[in-house]
Formats: sequence, structure tokens, C-alpha cells
Amino acid sequence: MDAPHRPVLVALGSEARALRLIQAGYRLARERSAPWIAVHVETGGHPTEDSEQVQVWLQEAQRLGAEIRVIQAPTLAHGLAELTRRTHAQVLLLGRSRDRWPWARVGHSTANELLRRGLDTFIEVVDERLDHSRTQAFHGSGFGAMVGTLCVLAASSGLAWLVPHEGNLALVLPVYLAAVTFIAHRWGQGLAVLASVLSTLFFSFLLETPRFSRGAAPWPNLLFFLAMLLAAQAVMGLLHRLRQQAREVQRREVHTASLYLLGRALARCHGIDQVGVIAAEHIRRVFKVEACLLFPAQGDWKAAPPPPLDPGLPPPPELLPQLEVGERLGDPLEPLAIGRTYCLSLSGTDRSEGVLQILPRDGAGLPSETWELLKAFAVQIALALERLRWLEEARKAQVENETERMRSTLLGAIGHDLRTPLAAIHGAAGTLLLPSEVSESTRRDLLSMIQDESERLAHLLGDLLDLTRLESGAIHVQKEWQPLEEVVGSALGRLEKRQGPLPLQVDLPETLPLVPLDAALIEQLLVNLLTNAQRHAPGQAMDLRAWEEPGQVVVEVADRGPGIPEGYEERIFDKFFRLPEAGEGGVGLGLAICRAIVQAHGGAIRAENRSGGGSSFRVALPLDGVPPLPPESAEGAS
Repeated sequence: MDAPHRPVLVALGSEARALRLIQAGYRLARERSAPWIAVHVETGGHPTEDSEQVQVWLQEAQRLGAEIRVIQAPTLAHGLAELTRRTHAQVLLLGRSRDRWPWARVGHSTANELLRRGLDTFIEVVDERLDHSRTQAFHGSGFGAMVGTLCVLAASSGLAWLVPHEGNLALVLPVYLAAVTFIAHRWGQGLAVLASVLSTLFFSFLLETPRFSRGAAPWPNLLFFLAMLLAAQAVMGLLHRLRQQAREVQRREVHTASLYLLGRALARCHGIDQVGVIAAEHIRRVFKVEACLLFPAQGDWKAAPPPPLDPGLPPPPELLPQLEVGERLGDPLEPLAIGRTYCLSLSGTDRSEGVLQILPRDGAGLPSETWELLKAFAVQIALALERLRWLEEARKAQVENETERMRSTLLGAIGHDLRTPLAAIHGAAGTLLLPSEVSESTRRDLLSMIQDESERLAHLLGDLLDLTRLESGAIHVQKEWQPLEEVVGSALGRLEKRQGPLPLQVDLPETLPLVPLDAALIEQLLVNLLTNAQRHAPGQAMDLRAWEEPGQVVVEVADRGPGIPEGYEERIFDKFFRLPEAGEGGVGLGLAICRAIVQAHGGAIRAENRSGGGSSFRVALPLDGVPPLPPESAEGAS
């Protein structure tokens, strides 16, 4: 197997430091452009008590792109070795072994054992404690522990046998003291007391002078027994305290990492339902309880994820005041017991965002230190809900502001353009209605003014309607393969009929191919572009040319006007936008209609300044589909 395709293997346990190992494996796999596998080895033949925490780390690794595997094996080294050979892993990441006794690590670490197996893999040890599968093997009083205790005492007795007969109490005591200490550490308090009694008997029966004698003085034996028992109890007390401190440190590491993972997961949420699902999942795995979020909805509770853990909760108007800060003394996040569940207020900065409902699995409640972390979880959830609420309110405010801005822009843009033709029509009509005689020439001029202004008004309203229909998709583009020259000729004839001859130079090569287009829409596009050029460069010469490029035909309309100010090349295609120095002119819909027509054809339009002054608008129309055969080819094929 090629090296880039050989995976990176990462062995995970349940401790919080596994998160740093996951990140190390992710970085290493990314640097080597290789896949990576996160694996957990179960050595007891059944899931451990921390299996749910292991699943948290495995899912975190899977989120970062790892393949996850859970395997069972007699030992950690055996399971990792088999998987390494099977996957041809190029690197194996391990956590540093931290056994309870220094001599337990000499020559017996997982990394050394894997090295002795001759794996074709680079083994890298990260400072993590991952081998958690033996945590339950250090306590208990089963048959194996009993046999181990007897073996340790037998070895100690054999070592004490070598002590000289005279004055041997001071020499034998440390031997048995070390044995009882090891048993207390390894198998617990009960077997340590039993080992103390057996040590006293072995000393009295085997090692007293004379040996195997029943007449030994009782005082040395009694003192030895008391010394052993007191020493064992003292050592067990110290070891118990150290174990508690170690468990507390590990618990806090796990809780800190869990809080970090919860915060990161909530930061990616886009709705309260998603927040509820993620929060319930993290709380269930960390605290071994069921959880859901409750939100007031029309006088009742809406649960996320549904259903509520206790459907008999009071309605929101009754429960929420009980959870408010002013109703209770002390900690405002103190849980409120209701039925079989506990409720915590998800209080934000200005109001309550909801209620966190907790249902312990065994019905015995949760310890006080667990509640403190659960309150921290509630604060994180409340902040996430508040963030979503503020984002939604900000989005609504932005939409309202944009709507108001568009409304003001629309009224401001078309108000003058509507008022001008209406005023002219009103004035002309009022003149015609005067009782005095109006000459025929004046009457015709006034009627012509009414017709022109009404056409201008109809054109403005038509532009608004066309743009609305284009953007809403109400106008369906009906493309047909047509010569571009015909569409250009139709657009020029329409303008010349209204304005007379145009100062326009047209350059259309004879080799232009047929173009799939909607003739009516492209004609309107050309009319708008030429009208825009006339408005900004009145009396100046204009150019209209076209050419073919790979996969498209480009049409350009250019003028020698003042050009486009820098930074406005894209904005001029916005609705109701006019350049600041444009003065009197259109309402700002012509170029917006042009862009909508081009986009409906699947093309693109852009504006740029010309060298020597002026601006140019280039429209790219795609040549998609299969063009029809020429008439000669069609007849030959038939």
C-alpha cells in the first residue's frame, strides 16, 4: 500500500486528555494528506463504565473526518497490533502510560510491547493517559485478588526467611509493611486487613525464634500486629485520599472538555430545535440523565427534543414566575424539583429564554458538584438561545430597514418621474378645456404633448412591471436559434422610428453564428443600453459591435460620455440607482432590467470605462445546446 494511503491510527480512551490526542491525530493526518482512524480497545470483553464518554471522543474524531472503530482484545497492545497490521497504518499515536507504581511501567508499557512485536509502523507517544481499561481491576476481593494477596505474602515470607534469626523484627517489619501497602493499593482495604493478620501469623509461626515453635513470646507478635495494622491503615488512608484527588482532577478535566465541546457545538446551531437536540445529547452523555428544553408556546410548553420528560408540568404562566430571580432567595439557577424532574431557568440578560428539564435515571438525584457543572451547561445553553434570538431580531430589523429603504427609494425615484408627465398632461388638458378659442396648431401641440407624456408614463410603469416579472420568474425565456443581426436591426428600427437617425456605428461580422435567445427580450436589452448611452452622452457617437468567443457571443455597446466613476461598476445595475452627478434622467430601472434579461439567458453583463473616455457595456450570451442544421445540410441529409 502506498504511503499516502496508509492511515494514521489514534488510540483513544475516556480521559479528557484524549481531546488533545484527537487534535494531534487530525493535524498529523492533514500534514501527511492521509486518512486517519480513531480506535478504542475494550479489554474486558464488555463496555466499561466510561463507554459513553468514549463515544463522545469517537464522535468528535468522526466530526473531524476520522473513521471510528471499537474493537475487543485481551490486551490493549494485542488489539492495537492486530488493527495496525490489518490497516497497514503508517503512524500509531498513543497516550503516555501512567500506571500507579513506577516499577509497573518498567519494560511493560504499551509502546514497548508494540515495539517488541516488530510492527512496520512509526509509534509516537503523546503525553496522554489513555489506557483506562484496567481501572476496574485494581479494586475488589474476588478469587483473583485473593490469590494475588497470598502470592505477595508468600513472596514476602520467603524474603523474610533469609533474615537472621536474632533481632529479626526490625528487618522483617519493612518487608511485610511493603507487602501490605502494595495489597492495600492494588486490591483495597479489606484484603489489606486480612494481609495484616496473615502477616502476623506467618511471622509468629515461621520467623520467630525458635522457628515452628508455639512458645514464642506474645508481646513482640502483638506489637508487630499493631504496627502492621496501623501502618496499613495509614497507607490506605493516604492512598484513598490520593485516589480521590486524582479522580477529582480527572473529573474536572472531563467536565471542562465537555463544556468546551458543548459551547463549540452550540455555536454552530441555527435554530432552537437544533440547540435542544445538541444540549440534550451532551447532558445525557456527561451526567447520565435525560434532558430537554421547554419553551412557552400558546399557553403550553414546546419541548426540544420532544416530548417533555414530565407532561404534568404547570403551564408557563405558573412555572416561569417560580423560576424568576425575584421569587427565590440565593442562587437564581437553583433547580426547582417538580414531580420526578428538576427544572432550571435558562435566564438571559433581559428575560428567560426557556426551561431546562432534567430527569435522573435512577431517581436518586444528583450530587452537589454535578449540579454546579449542570448550571454551567444551563448558562451556555441560555447564551446560545439568546444569541439566536438576537440574530433573529437583527435579521428582522435588517429586513424591515431594507424594506423601508426600498420603499423610500421607490417613492423618491418614481415620484418625480410620475409627477412630471402627470403635470404636463394635466396642464395640457386644462388648456384645452378653457372656454377661449384655441388655434388648431396649438391644439395639436397640446394633444401631441399629452400623447408623448402618457407614453413616457406608460413606459415607466412598463419597466416596473417588466422588472418585477423578470425577478419573480413570471416571464419565461423562450430561446430560439436566430441571427443576431435581425435582433439588432429590429432594436435600431424601433429607436429610429421614435428618435430619427442615430449616431451609431455597427460592426457585426458575417461569420457570427446563430445565437439561442429570446428575440423580444434581447431587443429590449439593446434598446435600454442604447438609450442609456444617449442619455449620458447626448450627440456623441456610439459603437455597437459583436464577436464570437469560445462557448459564447459577446455584444458591446460603447459611448464617449463621461464614463463610470470608480467603484460604481456593479452598483449601476441595482434597481433605482442613479449616479450622483446624473441629474435629470431615468428612474434607474433600465440597467437593472438589462441584468435581469441577461441572467435569465444564463449570461453575464459588465460595465467598464474605455480608454480615451466613455464607457462600454459587454453582454455575454452562452451558445448552449445544439444549433439547427443549415438549409443546404438539411436537404442533403434528407
